[in-house]
Amino acid sequence: MVNRKDEMTVSATNVLYIKLGRNGEWENASLKDGELRFGYHGTPQALCVQGDWQGVWAHWNAKRSDPGAATRDMKQIRAFYEADAATIFVTFAHNRMYWCQPSGPVHALPDGSHSRKTVSGWSCRTLKGVELRSDRLSGRLLKVQMFRGTICDVGAKDYVLRRINDELSPEVAAAEEAERVLMEAIVNLMRLLTWQDFELLIDLVFSSSGWRRVSAVGKTQKTIDLELMLPTTGERAFVQVKSQASLSSLEQYVGLHRQAETYDRMFFVWHTGDIPEDRKVDGVTLLGPQKLSRMILDTGLSSWLREKVS
Repeated sequence: MVNRKDEMTVSATNVLYIKLGRNGEWENASLKDGELRFGYHGTPQALCVQGDWQGVWAHWNAKRSDPGAATRDMKQIRAFYEADAATIFVTFAHNRMYWCQPSGPVHALPDGSHSRKTVSGWSCRTLKGVELRSDRLSGRLLKVQMFRGTICDVGAKDYVLRRINDELSPEVAAAEEAERVLMEAIVNLMRLLTWQDFELLIDLVFSSSGWRRVSAVGKTQKTIDLELMLPTTGERAFVQVKSQASLSSLEQYVGLHRQAETYDRMFFVWHTGDIPEDRKVDGVTLLGPQKLSRMILDTGLSSWLREKVS
C-alpha cells in the first residue's frame, strides 16, 4: 500500500510474480488497461468467493488426477483471489519490470479466465520516475521469470520494495559513499599534475573511450590542443585542455572552434576554474573536474594518477 508521511512510499506484506497469460498473450492489454489477468479457466467462481479452497483442490484434482499438481493449482488460485492492496504483483515485459497493487473482487470472464482491477494501474517506474529496466535489475529478482507456473512468491521481496521506493541497500549506500570520497580525492590529485601530465591524462582518458590521438600542438603552452579521431565513425574532434579555465577563455576557444570547419566536435577540458559543468554550449562538450573524476574512475586510471603524483 502507499503510505504518506513525510513523503510517499510503497509498502507490502507480500510480493508476487505473475505471468500475464501463456506466452504473454495478455501482457499488452493488461498493462494498457491496468488490470490483472489470470487463467485457470473453468475454476468454480462460487467456491473461490466462499473461500472453499478444499473444494477448489478437489475440482483440479479431478481434472489432473495428480494431488500434488492440484495443490499447486489451488495455491496459485487462492493467491490471486486473496491478494489485497498490501500485496504487490510484479511481471516482466518489454525488458522492464512492471508492478501493481490489486483492488476489488475477482471477475470471472466469459472465456473462463479471470481479471482484477488494480489500485493505480501497472507501472514500470520507481516513485521518483526511474525506469525499472531489466538490465538494471538484480539477477536475484530476474530469475523468478524461470517459474513455470503462473503465480509465485518473490524471494527478493525487500529488493523489490527498495527499488520501487528508490532506496539503497546498506551495502550499496556504503559503496556510493566510498565512491564519492574517491572521486573527490581524484579531483585533488588532478590538481597536483603538471600541465604536461594533465594533457597525458586526458589523452589516456579519451584513448580508453575509443578515440585515437592524431596530433598535438602548443607543447610549450599551458593550453594544449589535441586532435582526435573516432575510428569507428571517422568523426574528428578538437580537445582544448586547460589546467585552469574561466568563462572568458571558454568563450574565446568556442569562437575559434566555430570559425573552423575541420572538426565535428569540440571538447573543453579543465580541472580548476569557475565554469559551471552543467553549462550548455552548442556543439561543445564540457568536461570539468567532477565529470573528469568519473571518467578517470570508470576507465581505471585512478592508479595511474596516484603514481604520477606520489
